[in-house]
Amino acid sequence: MLHVSQLQAGYDETMILRNVHLDISKGKIVGLLGRNGVGKTTLVKVLMGLLPVNGGNVQFQGKDLKKERPEHRARAGISYVPQGREIFSDLSIRENLLLGMEAVRKSERSNTIPEEIFRWFPVLAEMINRKGGDLSGGQQQQLAIARALISNPKLLLLDEPMEGIQPSIVQLIQDVLVQIANEKEIAILLVEHNLDVVLSCAESFYILDKGQIVMSGRCDEINEDDLQKHLSV
Repeated sequence: MLHVSQLQAGYDETMILRNVHLDISKGKIVGLLGRNGVGKTTLVKVLMGLLPVNGGNVQFQGKDLKKERPEHRARAGISYVPQGREIFSDLSIRENLLLGMEAVRKSERSNTIPEEIFRWFPVLAEMINRKGGDLSGGQQQQLAIARALISNPKLLLLDEPMEGIQPSIVQLIQDVLVQIANEKEIAILLVEHNLDVVLSCAESFYILDKGQIVMSGRCDEINEDDLQKHLSV
């Protein structure tokens, strides 16, 4: 579904990513691990079209994405939950969710929120008219993910979704990710620095270090001694 090869990207003259390779298949959860500052967020922004590609290939469902604008990628079926959530504090949960429909073609938009959203995140139904700014951090993260899912994407990009979230909500979100991957066959790239989170729900992983993929494999075959070389501070 998503195929990245020999990717190079950065900011102005500073190259951050060097010859990055990455593959995500339909209905699979893939973890992207690495310490802070190694290029994880840069990679996600490149995949979403928020930063240009300096070299290499980015293909989604067989189509070259390098020159596609972010809104075109969203309409093609890529949803993105950035680090920090970026919900609208002054808008209600309902209004925030309906904004997720902007990624859908006008002819396909609806003012009705799919029931499955509330099945995955029941607290949003209970608080539907409350403003986003009045929610706890965990509730805001559920809202951000739900808003990304409302357009029925084929690929979901999550940048540090568990950061600052209490353990019970982390578990809930992990369970939902596994559920939507299985039920909806959505491919998920889970960007994390927390190994336990990735091992709890991902099938495979990549480790990014100094802008390069230095290790990859299946989560059930991880050698933790090797991991510590790239993840320990």
